[in-house]
Amino acid sequence: MTAELPDTVLALLGGTGRTGRVLIDRALAQGHALRVLARDPEWLHRRDGALTPVRGDARNADDVFRLLEGAGAVLSTLGPVRGDGAGVMAQAAAHLVAVMPGLGLSRLITLTGAGVRQPGDRPKLSDRLIRRALATLQPDVLRDSEAHVAAVTASPLDWTVVRVPRLGGGPLQPLRVGMVGDIGTFVSRTSVADFMLRELEEGRWVRQAPAVSH
Repeated sequence: MTAELPDTVLALLGGTGRTGRVLIDRALAQGHALRVLARDPEWLHRRDGALTPVRGDARNADDVFRLLEGAGAVLSTLGPVRGDGAGVMAQAAAHLVAVMPGLGLSRLITLTGAGVRQPGDRPKLSDRLIRRALATLQPDVLRDSEAHVAAVTASPLDWTVVRVPRLGGGPLQPLRVGMVGDIGTFVSRTSVADFMLRELEEGRWVRQAPAVSH
């Protein structure tokens, strides 16, 4: 699957977060037009003629619909919010799965943590310990992430779930791509954003959930 990227408007959820800001910068540098959902457009870190802010909340189906109108593909860097019992990731995923087919949209690339297990994972002891700590200390975060992935992977969309370990700053670097157990413990936001945009173009991981790290 290959998207005609220069002509495709990308709809983005999570654009005010740290990874979302990097993704916006890289997408604009590559010539993409963006529609970015934000509860307050003033929270967006930059202005650009190719960037259209859409005021709204990812937990609201009507706002998600307005974001997606006119888009050709959807990317999400939404993250879970500690203490958010309703689960912003799960709610947004449910809206995307419901709304996208009616708008003729099929391509979705979404981000989550490597603590979300998938068939084919071979977690090492360190992976199991990290997941156990997350389940103990931030169970609502893990539940939201898992529910989001469950909704996306059960859908008929052309989805890719990108799973990551600890995110941080740093330059673009080569990636290890595989399953949990194959990857390391860190990846830069720049490298993740680059991977998501390359996957949009190349479609190597459609209906798969690769884990990536340095």
